[in-house]
Amino acid sequence: MDQGAAALWAAGIGVGGVVITAGMGWYAARKAAAAQMKAAQETAAAQVEAALAGVREQISGQHAAALWQVRREAYATYLGQIQAVHMGILHLTSLCMVAIDQLGGIPGEAPDLIEPRQQLLERFTDLYFRESALHLAVDEEEAEQAEALRRLAGEAVEDVRDLIEAIYTDHNVGPPQDRAEASRQALKVGIKEWAANARQKLRMAD
Repeated sequence: MDQGAAALWAAGIGVGGVVITAGMGWYAARKAAAAQMKAAQETAAAQVEAALAGVREQISGQHAAALWQVRREAYATYLGQIQAVHMGILHLTSLCMVAIDQLGGIPGEAPDLIEPRQQLLERFTDLYFRESALHLAVDEEEAEQAEALRRLAGEAVEDVRDLIEAIYTDHNVGPPQDRAEASRQALKVGIKEWAANARQKLRMAD
């Protein structure tokens, strides 16, 4: 091989080496860039998922808080209405006692029992609507407890009504007076127990 051919051969090898080296560098750079892009995508995906998880948690917390508030309002409304019924029973019973005293000869103005009885019946009717609203916010067990309490209230209302009938008719007030007292006390205890259970449920859900 003469010197010219050798020079061309050497130049060719040199150029080829540069091309090969350049090609390997480009491949390595492309591979590194792809790895960086993949890592960036994974990081971005992780950040998005973390953000979505935070949003979901916040929405879940807001939903739970909203449900707690709805339940609390339903409890308060129902309890307020059954307390109104209880107070109406107490008021009507006190008027009955005045009427009974007059039957026994104690002088005084005869109390009006008809209008307070009608007001009590209206309060008890409203209790049905409050119970229906409560059923939308509580579980089956709590709904049954509310229904049982409403039945106690109904018995107390009926017993004081029977007492009024006895005052106006045969004046044999002893038995209906005893029944009215027993049902009124049962309602008082029932309200206390129901309210305590409602408070416990709210604390557990808080």
